Amino acid sequence: MKGKSLQLSSSINDEEQKMNASATAAAHGEEDQIRVINRVIPLSKWQVPADAGPPFMKIAVIDTESTGFDPQYDELIEIAVAMILIDNESRVVAVEGLRSGMQQPCRPIEPDISRITGITDEMVVGKRFVPQQIAEHLAKADACLAFHAKFDRRHLEELVPEVGAMPWICAMEDVDWRALGFDGRAQNYLLMQAGLFNPVAHRAGDDVASLVNLLAYECDDGRTVMAHALQGAKAPSWRFEASDLPHRLQKDAYRRGYRRSYRGVYHKLVRESEHDAEVAWYRELVGRDPTIVPVDWVERYRADWTWSPVNRKVEVAHWRR
Repeated sequence: MKGKSLQLSSSINDEEQKMNASATAAAHGEEDQIRVINRVIPLSKWQVPADAGPPFMKIAVIDTESTGFDPQYDELIEIAVAMILIDNESRVVAVEGLRSGMQQPCRPIEPDISRITGITDEMVVGKRFVPQQIAEHLAKADACLAFHAKFDRRHLEELVPEVGAMPWICAMEDVDWRALGFDGRAQNYLLMQAGLFNPVAHRAGDDVASLVNLLAYECDDGRTVMAHALQGAKAPSWRFEASDLPHRLQKDAYRRGYRRSYRGVYHKLVRESEHDAEVAWYRELVGRDPTIVPVDWVERYRADWTWSPVNRKVEVAHWRR
């Protein structure tokens, strides 16, 4: 939800605040009990890292705001995109501006949505997206990236079908945040743990700025968050389709993380580290292997209604039905 703006003192600058905080901490032997957080760097003032290499890949960093969670019913009301260039070590070497736009939905924006996004009916009156222009702009990138790709991709794909053919990176799902020493997976909470904050949240442009700053953060292992996200996105994964799952075992599968697809088949996204254990669990439960479909970073976060389950006809013993 949109947070309250932090009131920053104008009597002393940031450097003086850091020095005073450090001196106070040192005087009390509490250096490890104080952490200073800084406001995110505006994208218009992005600086090339000193050790940056030549541009290697262009990524479209995307954030959207919508009238709700259902892409087949709710509508996008704001889209923001920043094109970033990364080098071969996944350091953000340039930001090619920020583009954003709004659209008036067919139905009035619910008060709860306005409270979350800060977007009112008055702000979007008469405004429209141009899907062809959005598609042409995103086509300049090698991949799309969003913090919660399942949400942003599925909504955007309803408006711009062309994005369904592009690779997608999810900064939330493709990064093992806990292994990197972070706690939780909310974007602004992760940003704060990286020593940064943005006083404005849940407007698409501000969320994109926060995300770019988070992607550029260098973790304890010396690699950027962007490097971990790209590695996770390119790693193998599979969709386990429980195409022969007896009805009496559906609750077991649900507790394991399987979800019913648009076409009625329970399924689960499985990463490489989970593959063997998941096969063993399914064999123990059902008595045979699931249908295993490889999914790459183009397929991974697409909506359920855009893919069809494998048509697998098997004879199920009567005692397993």
